[in-house]
Amino acid sequence: MSKVNHRATRIHRGGQSLLVIVLAISTAMGMMTIGIWMWAVVYHFLAVFPDLESATYYTLIAYTTLGLGESELPKALRILGGMTAANGFLMFGMMTAMLTDVLNNIRRKALKHRDR
Repeated sequence: MSKVNHRATRIHRGGQSLLVIVLAISTAMGMMTIGIWMWAVVYHFLAVFPDLESATYYTLIAYTTLGLGESELPKALRILGGMTAANGFLMFGMMTAMLTDVLNNIRRKALKHRDR
């Protein structure tokens, strides 16, 4: 992300700025996807769910803190579900902050270039 942020501070043209924004959003989505799959693999490894699809679905629901209640963890592993939700909540916050920073850097550079 430091490379994306560095590019955002150097770029001030519209098309290039859009490219940096798309790259930042894609990176954020990629990081979220990796986090979800990591949790799903943990649940699958612990044999909490019968298949990887069920583990991924539960992880996605917990990670986004929706908590639909369609699936429940065994009592001994409920704390793990809370940790999954907390991790997802933190990741969403970090990705929001990162995207806001990238957008602010692009805007700051565009205004600086315009005022020249």
